[in-house]
Amino acid sequence: MLRIYFDTNDGTPDGRYGLWVKGSLDDIAPIADQLRDGMRVIIYMTGELEMEAVLEFDKQWNAWTAWPVPGTTNYYDEDSGTP
Repeated sequence: MLRIYFDTNDGTPDGRYGLWVKGSLDDIAPIADQLRDGMRVIIYMTGELEMEAVLEFDKQWNAWTAWPVPGTTNYYDEDSGTP
């Protein structure tokens, strides 16, 4: 499954995470031609957490967004930095 960085502080009013921050754009650049609406990916915050999400391109934001999939959040172990 493709992995894309996200930040929990960047989102839309309806509960999606915005994938427009630098880390997200860096991850998206080499895989942009593979992304599709409805595609499942892993979104992650380095050293903090990761979860499955469903992609949706938002024309208003002109950016990819991610709907979190309930029950898929894994918090990283503080000492090891892994889920």
